[in-house]
Amino acid sequence: MKYTSFALHRVCQTIVAPINEAWYNVIRHFSLEAENEQLVQQNITLLNERDNAFTFKDDSVYTAVECDSNQRVKMRLYDYSYANIVYKTTEKTHNYIIIDKGRADGVTIDMAVLSAGGVCGVVSDVTEHFASIISLLHPDARISAKLLPSNQIGTVLWDGISARYAQLYDIPQHVPVNVGDSIVTSGYSNIFPKDILVGIVEDVHETDHSSFLTIKVRLATNFNNVNTVYLIRNIYTSEMDELKNNFKDE
Repeated sequence: MKYTSFALHRVCQTIVAPINEAWYNVIRHFSLEAENEQLVQQNITLLNERDNAFTFKDDSVYTAVECDSNQRVKMRLYDYSYANIVYKTTEKTHNYIIIDKGRADGVTIDMAVLSAGGVCGVVSDVTEHFASIISLLHPDARISAKLLPSNQIGTVLWDGISARYAQLYDIPQHVPVNVGDSIVTSGYSNIFPKDILVGIVEDVHETDHSSFLTIKVRLATNFNNVNTVYLIRNIYTSEMDELKNNFKDE
């Protein structure tokens, strides 16, 4: 009788233990999802309050604005939202990302895309519920960037070799550059706000037949493990485009 009870107890343990473990994993999964959702929402709040989401003026020309703690007049230029990645490539010559937000969520072509680390890419196409992104790992992705601390303007372009590195172009040889220097967005476009991290100088050297430096950049975004991205909407992009359309090629 005792043996029968022991055997039954062992059978129950064999059946119940995996169920308990599976149930624990389910609970942990949803708990982590809730924590991640909360963290993402906190990041959105912080991004929306950063100075580079506003333009500041010392006068009162703008009326539909607010003032900061220093009584500077500020006008919001950018809004942030987020999306989850449902598909991505990192090892092809032309790499793309697909996210779970689309036209119904306010996503439009040419919206800037960030990861928690820095620049990720630009929205290239939109359907009702999804959107595709040209990631920084794409030959058509050219980011107007600023080298710190010199503030020299250049262009970051992927070299097609590694998902962790790109090149910074158009920096003259006379400009002082050191390993570890930061490279951020210049703000000279209506896509990315200024001062968003693009990467860090990994290596720099001179080339005999060029007046520009060869600068290897370690990208701020690790494309192999990014799962959530942040979308940036330029509130006044239509006004800027209207002015640009009136430019004449001289």
